Amino acid sequence: MTEPHKELPKSSAVFPVPGVFVPLVTPLLPDRSPDLESLTSLIGFLLDHRVSGLLVLGSSGECAALPAADRDLVAGAAITSARGRAHVMVGVSTVGTIDASAEAKRLAGMGADSLLVAAPAGMRLAAAELERHFRALADCGAPVVAYDVPARVGIALEPHSVARLAREGVIAGIKDSTVELPKAMRYASALRGVPGFVTYTGCEECIDASMLAGYSGAIPGLANVFPWLPVALVQAAARGDWKRASTLQAAMVELLDLYSYPLQGGSFLAQFFGTVKSALVELGVIAHATSSAVFAEPDRGLHEHVARVLARSRDLEVAGAP
Repeated sequence: MTEPHKELPKSSAVFPVPGVFVPLVTPLLPDRSPDLESLTSLIGFLLDHRVSGLLVLGSSGECAALPAADRDLVAGAAITSARGRAHVMVGVSTVGTIDASAEAKRLAGMGADSLLVAAPAGMRLAAAELERHFRALADCGAPVVAYDVPARVGIALEPHSVARLAREGVIAGIKDSTVELPKAMRYASALRGVPGFVTYTGCEECIDASMLAGYSGAIPGLANVFPWLPVALVQAAARGDWKRASTLQAAMVELLDLYSYPLQGGSFLAQFFGTVKSALVELGVIAHATSSAVFAEPDRGLHEHVARVLARSRDLEVAGAP
């Protein structure tokens, strides 16, 4: 079964190190408006499992598909629900520097503890231009975490550039979703000497390796459904129990099969939202498995697949693997 979770600090004032942030999915009603009651239930479920932070309106939160007004509703509800119990990081969804700066200031004013900011999508900016983008957001009123996610925005950040921004105090951390271990090693090396700078991996298959390199923790999508698993994994890595960490990492890799259902006519994002939300409905955490209008809807086969993965997760618990 799961082990005690006393080591992970939880604070709305500082970044948790070691820490597990959950990149929240956004529960939606059948009419595709935000389901704030289910959002509150999801946050309570996650905090009961002692996660140390929440990432609201990241890629897993359908940020690019939600209307701006709905994003503000979701951010405000999450900040209110988690206030004083966990660090709340909110994703900045707009693309252009001027709009992103305005959104960052608005979210900081709403009480976000930190802001996740990606490179502007579709522009293929040079490193110096990317640095100017982040510097323009530095005075927004909340710490900025740079989001390296080339699969989403079409351009990668460079470790030496991120390190320069870190030393200047422009950014306070990095979420590395490149899924490239060699690059993770470069980030760890470049940023190791920057006081207070945090590094979180978004690579669910290599949390243990990233922690061994010196990362501060992880932001894994699977934590929406199985929060106990990455929490226990990060704890084990933090205390140097690498055998335990390796066992837990293997369990995570097995349960990543949750996302793998080949949804007819659906993208990977449709599979992700469909399987994760269906699992949360099955667990009684949220009310509906609705995704934004652009995504393919879950079918009967997807629900059957989710039920099988949930059964496997219970077998893992009984076997003591987590």
